[in-house]
Amino acid sequence: MKKLIVTIVLLCISSLALIYGQQQTQKEQFKVTYNASKALVKSQQFSFVGEVVYNNKHRELLGAESNTLKIDKSDISGKIISLSTANKSFDLNGKLEDFKATYDDDKQHIAISFKVDSSNEKLDVFIDIKANGKAFLTVASGNHSNISWTGHLK
Repeated sequence: MKKLIVTIVLLCISSLALIYGQQQTQKEQFKVTYNASKALVKSQQFSFVGEVVYNNKHRELLGAESNTLKIDKSDISGKIISLSTANKSFDLNGKLEDFKATYDDDKQHIAISFKVDSSNEKLDVFIDIKANGKAFLTVASGNHSNISWTGHLK
């Protein structure tokens, strides 16, 4: 009976060590991607390239002709389109206001927020960038209309 208990304890300890080792390795693997994303955001000269537009129930792939939002210091240009069934879009051409970026080096997560005054409407833009380079963009208007994209920075 003692041998069985000792064997189980050893298996549990080795499993925990293996899991911890994999987490460290994954964090190290994403470190280069995270640092590259961080450098782009700090430069405030990057593009968000959308791959998928989505809501709670549906997803659609974005076409190559209409899926890039360009940020150049205090200027922004691009158009955010929704699902084809929703038939809404936001033109984001103009000046950025209140650009804020926060960096969580432990979790390798970047959060960006800013406002755009577009077509007589204030739009709130949020971009969350994960350690693996995936970025999630949400544009919200004052009338509770949101569009969400998944993509990456370049």
